[in-house]
Amino acid sequence: MDPASITPADLRQLLAFVAEAISRKEAELNALDAAIGDGDHGITMRVGFTAVNAKISGLPDAAGIDAIFRESGIAFMGATGGAIGVLLGKMLMAAGAALKGRPEIGPAEFRILLDAMESTLVSTGKARPGDKTMLDAVHAANDAVKAENPSGEELVPMMELAGRSALRAAQDTAQMLPHAGRASRLGERALGHPDPGAVSFSVFLTAMAEWAQQTSRHGA
Repeated sequence: MDPASITPADLRQLLAFVAEAISRKEAELNALDAAIGDGDHGITMRVGFTAVNAKISGLPDAAGIDAIFRESGIAFMGATGGAIGVLLGKMLMAAGAALKGRPEIGPAEFRILLDAMESTLVSTGKARPGDKTMLDAVHAANDAVKAENPSGEELVPMMELAGRSALRAAQDTAQMLPHAGRASRLGERALGHPDPGAVSFSVFLTAMAEWAQQTSRHGA
């Protein structure tokens, strides 16, 4: 990998790496969800990203960044049920639509990707930052990379920043009262428990950054 960009071939490997990271976190995500939900969030995420991995591995070699994200979203949505299937599926599809015609992902494209994901999540999920949802992690990552100085920026540090910001925001949801979704019925009983969707999105971004770190080192 050229540390400055992610090609379509790189993106396939990256998403396969994400799928493995999500699978390793399945039990942890289930336990988080058991505290404020049905206890199956980890299963859903694993099933969804297993479907993503299977779908993209069968795409034509000529498939571009936009097609890979679009087909990933369709696969995730088709393999999973409930709100997370629709939300994350649409977010992946939105990333593809926003990057249509872009031959690779560099710093500018990574910003576009996160912004498209947040916009779609807001319009689909009807939540706001601070509602104790996945949006808290998405918003924190998007805000962090927007604040980066565009001169002399590099993709891998930007991805690392997004991952750290999402993880911090996901952990902070433990101190929030839920105002959206089924967890909103729990009120103060949800305090002390981070939102599973926010945590899983932080795993997604952290795995992306970890893949980029490892690949750029090996390619150096």
